[in-house]
Amino acid sequence: MSKLCKCNKDLLVYLLFAALTCTFLWRAVFKGEALLPGNYLAEMFPWKSVVKSARVDTQWNPLQWDAIAQFYPWRVFYARSIRAGTIPLWNPHQFCGTPFLANAQSAVLYPPNLLFVLFDPIVAWTVYAALHLFLAGSFTYFLLRELGIGLAGGVLGGICYAFSAFNVRWLELPTFVGASVWLPLTFLLVHRSVQRRSFHYAVFAGLAQAMAFLAGHFQIAFYVAFAVCLWWLWESLEKGRASSFAVAFKNTLPLFLSFASITVLIASPQVLPTVELAQSSHRVREVTAEGYSRFVANSVASYRLITAFLPDFYGNPAYGNYFLGSAADFIEYGLYAGILPLVLAVSRLLSSKRISTLTFFALLGAVAMVSATGTPINYIFYFFVPGFSALGGPNRILVLYFFALAVLAGFGAEWMAVQETKLARWKGFEYRPTVVVVMVCALVLYATFAGCYIAALPLIESLPRPIRESVMDARIWVPPFAALSLVSLGLVFARGVGVLGRRVFELALIVVVIADLFAYGVNCNPTCHPSRVYPETQLIRHLRQLTADGSRIAPVNRRWSLYRTPNAILPPNAATFYGINDVQGYDSLYTRVYKDLSSNVQGEDSSPIENGNMVLVKRVSSRLRELAEYVLTIEPLRDPSVPVGQVGHWDGVYVYRLLAPHVRDYQPQSSFFSFRLGLFLGCLGVSVLAGAVCFGFTVTRFRPK
Repeated sequence: MSKLCKCNKDLLVYLLFAALTCTFLWRAVFKGEALLPGNYLAEMFPWKSVVKSARVDTQWNPLQWDAIAQFYPWRVFYARSIRAGTIPLWNPHQFCGTPFLANAQSAVLYPPNLLFVLFDPIVAWTVYAALHLFLAGSFTYFLLRELGIGLAGGVLGGICYAFSAFNVRWLELPTFVGASVWLPLTFLLVHRSVQRRSFHYAVFAGLAQAMAFLAGHFQIAFYVAFAVCLWWLWESLEKGRASSFAVAFKNTLPLFLSFASITVLIASPQVLPTVELAQSSHRVREVTAEGYSRFVANSVASYRLITAFLPDFYGNPAYGNYFLGSAADFIEYGLYAGILPLVLAVSRLLSSKRISTLTFFALLGAVAMVSATGTPINYIFYFFVPGFSALGGPNRILVLYFFALAVLAGFGAEWMAVQETKLARWKGFEYRPTVVVVMVCALVLYATFAGCYIAALPLIESLPRPIRESVMDARIWVPPFAALSLVSLGLVFARGVGVLGRRVFELALIVVVIADLFAYGVNCNPTCHPSRVYPETQLIRHLRQLTADGSRIAPVNRRWSLYRTPNAILPPNAATFYGINDVQGYDSLYTRVYKDLSSNVQGEDSSPIENGNMVLVKRVSSRLRELAEYVLTIEPLRDPSVPVGQVGHWDGVYVYRLLAPHVRDYQPQSSFFSFRLGLFLGCLGVSVLAGAVCFGFTVTRFRPK
């Protein structure tokens, strides 16, 4: 009966997470809008002619642009290929042909991407985002329950992690969230494996870790693996306290090796081709002190710490008022996870009753924050982890900070809910321990806030006067922080003195956290009407006819921008969506050979200074005939040195055919050894996994009662 009751409670929790996810994504779920920044296309050719009346987002965010410029066309191409019965090893539609599966962010082997095969791409995009928000919350809840936290603490921790700044702001870039959701599940399975000395759970932990790599973002997957390895070590040390450390390591080492083996085997079909491509990519560079300086330049600056308390302190691109550099920084440096979770986490850390698990997550959060701020701990990652120098900045380790904070908040909620409200005595004085904790917590909270604000003052003073005055106006930022902090501290105080009962207190905690995180996060991700996502135009129809034989196009885009919507013609990767072959491309991994070729053809660097992951056609030269048959321009071509013939003028774009083209034929390799080897190892890993499942079922089924 108790097991049935527990199952019913868990089911209600999962229904709650599902309802919260649908509510958070209400525009996409209930109004049928696309969870994509499709309105950006209204400022570009040829879509201007189709969506002239569309309301365009007021602030250009180059990172959110990646959602519709990279990931969406790739998912569409993946789905078409799978439906046609082929594994998409090669993409002929960008960079004159480029490896596709080897690009980790294509995530061809990530099982949830089968949603794009089953559903319409726009629907699948929403379902994918909703599924991963749901899994982030559910897995964190499941972990906290396994660690002995009650239902309310588990729910609060799950909400805190799922709707934290990291998962919310990166939501439209699916590889980030795809990798981060497996962190709590891997922790859970490792905990069970060590505590029960179970190879069964070790194997499944390896599967969960492999899923983080298959999801497509290796930097986030590496941070997940880094945290999980620390967790293995910590659990082994804790196990050794009961007997001896030698015995504990002897017992847990085979479990860890099983975990690592399954991770390597199942992830190898993706990892091996990606490593092979990375070795010849445009991002290959020497590991130098200068490169390290550029790497840590992307760390969280001290003046950004204030956003851990006020997420919109420097504005919000969703409202068109973000003024601190490129709007991409709003995503990269998000620190907000709610005020109440901070209060609960600090309160629990200040309490006298400590447990080892609490210490681990406090240290994990501290290491993540210290690393994100650019301290020398990054030196180890940059110089001693192969390939790490080609990844993004240290700020992305914040995923571990948010995870640790969510777990600590769950512990704090549990401690406040079940703690005694009896009086204690110290040197003749009577006091309530929780009241003292709340008072100290308030001092810590406000002192930290004041310190973060003081750190931001030099930057604020350097801003133009109108912006500086608006930021300095206390009426903007004091009320929300004061209200949330007072409500949070008030709830904890009321529980400490026994005014609030446990059930009311737990319900109030959950309601406040939901209201806080939803108020700031629900508008972070732009949506649009589905008809504005790569609509058909007259130009597209003519290009399809002209290139039916496999001919390539070369749209001329002289520049790019991080601060305003570029006035571009068929920006890189748009041709992939339409099935047209293009010489442009936009990818974090493409070959150095093609980069050099395109630059030589144009006589200048083919990548814009703002984004080295792009290849553009900046100018039309006679050598462009080596790459393409058709040129697309906004202005008429009048260069006599480039023989062309005008084909037409549609949607404000001139289309020319290059006369006497000498196009090189770039053919994909017939096979990729790294993929074949990885596929063999992956099948071996799946076989081991299937054996573990069968063994676990047999042991459970025939265990003596």
